[in-house]
Amino acid sequence: MIKRICTLFTALVITCAVMPSSWATSIVSTSPTAGSVLSISPTAVTIKANADLLDGANEITVSDSKGIRVDDGSIQIQGSVLMVGVKPLTISGLYTVAYTLMAIDQPPITGTFTFLYNAPAEMALPTPSPSDEEVLTNSPNRVTDLFVIGLMIFAFIMLIFLSRYAKQTLKAPVRPRNVKKSSSTSKKFLK
Repeated sequence: MIKRICTLFTALVITCAVMPSSWATSIVSTSPTAGSVLSISPTAVTIKANADLLDGANEITVSDSKGIRVDDGSIQIQGSVLMVGVKPLTISGLYTVAYTLMAIDQPPITGTFTFLYNAPAEMALPTPSPSDEEVLTNSPNRVTDLFVIGLMIFAFIMLIFLSRYAKQTLKAPVRPRNVKKSSSTSKKFLK
């Protein structure tokens, strides 16, 4: 009995210790999305949490691959959304967003995520060049098309044949069935 009470008490303590971490502040979404590739410079970076954030206690910075800040420092908090403006990006590269989020009666959470920006001025588009490749006339799709057309023609011929056969069968007069009368077998067994 005491063993069971100790086991239940231990399970209760472990459950209570684990539950508050599930109530901790967490990130619901980011814009731009973590790991995304952008070709248009974002005007702001936003992080949405699962709880309302405290005014003045949150931080967010955006820096390029050299560690130079590219955010304008204008942090805004609207309920559970933390936002900072971003200067126009002109250089392609990996940008890092570092943040610290603090909600009411919750420990702060810190972290980072990255996004890749490809500047349109730096992107080189491939130019088409003529090639000397032969165009295949018997492509797999053409062979398949011919096979299907052949099957359709075969099915049409079979339809005509079966309809003529059915027409002949239905026009034939019905013949009466001859029933053979069996003779008595009792005489066969006599010696």
